[in-house]
Amino acid sequence: MQKEIEVKICCGTNCYITGGSGLHLIKNHLPEDIIDSINIKGVLCQDVCTDMCRSQKPPIAWINNEMITQASINKLKSKILEQVNFE
Repeated sequence: MQKEIEVKICCGTNCYITGGSGLHLIKNHLPEDIIDSINIKGVLCQDVCTDMCRSQKPPIAWINNEMITQASINKLKSKILEQVNFE
């Protein structure tokens, strides 16, 4: 049995309008045999991209607590497949 992979997607305004609104569709882009092990949830703004230094670019997501900046479907897919292959 595969270990569950947790995907958190920031639902803050800045992340939402810069592309985060479509990241919840990641399951549509993954192999069917791993979909059941993916847990996707939206999270409130963590102020990661709005701090004074603005070093992190939105949208922000996390895969098993690893932060992904400038998140896209392709970036998330790549990181998820990495996680699956390392287990």
